[in-house]
Amino acid sequence: MEILKQQYRLVQGSREVLLDFCTSIKPEDLVKENESFNNSSIAELLLHNANTYIFWLKRFANKEEMEYFKTEDVTGIDEVGKAFAEADLEVERFLNSHSDPAAPIEGEIFWLKKNMTFTVLELFTHIITHEFHHKGQIMTMARMMACTPLDADIIRF
Repeated sequence: MEILKQQYRLVQGSREVLLDFCTSIKPEDLVKENESFNNSSIAELLLHNANTYIFWLKRFANKEEMEYFKTEDVTGIDEVGKAFAEADLEVERFLNSHSDPAAPIEGEIFWLKKNMTFTVLELFTHIITHEFHHKGQIMTMARMMACTPLDADIIRF
């Protein structure tokens, strides 16, 4: 699992660039809804990413209760950072407690009202690719607000 831990550190580095960039965005613009993105805001997409990590690793994989971070609680990027700090803890717990990437994990998908099974590797891959999908949307939203985002890819120039 060491390779997945190394991979996650790369994801965290990319995220740090994004969150640092977001400190340059006015707090009112962080929560401004964008019609082109289903009326989501940058803060909402960031929290959605953190919540996704926590859902899949804490609730689905570990069968523990969780509370979702809410956009209405965001007054600045610091609240988003706290959400990702919790997500980081869940990733660490998950990778430390699941040593076989092929091991199946069964859990409930509450919105589908059914149980499903995914491997450790599938869950981990899903959550990190999900973050990058929404990061691209966030960068586009920033451009639409006339902000020029930094390069936040894993490999940066």
